[in-house]
Amino acid sequence: MEKQHSGRPIWWPKAPQFGISPINLCVPIWTYDDRYSGQPIVRHVITGPYHLVRNKNFIVDNSIEVILCIRDPAEKPFLRTQEQLKVEFQFLDVPSDVRQANVIPYFNQATEIIKGLVENERNVLVCCSDGIDKSASFVAAYLMNIYALKAVDAITFVQNQRYCATPSANGYRLKLLEYEPICAAKANSSVVQGGESKKQGRSAEDESEVMHNDELEQQSLDQTGTTHPSKRVREDKEMVK
Repeated sequence: MEKQHSGRPIWWPKAPQFGISPINLCVPIWTYDDRYSGQPIVRHVITGPYHLVRNKNFIVDNSIEVILCIRDPAEKPFLRTQEQLKVEFQFLDVPSDVRQANVIPYFNQATEIIKGLVENERNVLVCCSDGIDKSASFVAAYLMNIYALKAVDAITFVQNQRYCATPSANGYRLKLLEYEPICAAKANSSVVQGGESKKQGRSAEDESEVMHNDELEQQSLDQTGTTHPSKRVREDKEMVK
């Protein structure tokens, strides 16, 4: 049963299918003033600018329980915990020079945070100073990691809900492209492991069936002194092999 929230009902966009480029999305009407608000991207994940943390009505209406703020270290004095809000604050301080820095670990860290919140049905506001570059990029990275989307598809998916979302061309957009093969390898590994799990499950079922037939065989020998039909069938199969 889904967790009940105290705010107003939220229209959550339909999540993308795993590994499939999203098309024919239902895009809401966008106005310039919407850039100052926040938009749901997928269930339990909302993104927008930092100033929304001071908007109590927005926090309550959207049942925000956690605020994940992506900030430059120089922004620490301005983007900080708001004591008056009864929500959990988490901050991710990312390098200032995105082009030179390795931000992949930060993508992974943010993804784990968001994933954990989503699994516990807690609404999270992923924000940065303007809600355009950093937060949009980290939400796109989350989509790439969880839904195996390509960078361009993840960015487009975010932009279809928050039109002003624009990962910097020479910064986060390049980093998302670097992140793409990592997410693709993770997705392929999950598929292979899933296939092995099914194979192992089938082997366990086969072994269980053999044990069951052996029990039947023993019962047949005890009662009649004749071999159980299942034993004869298996012996015939072995002879054929």
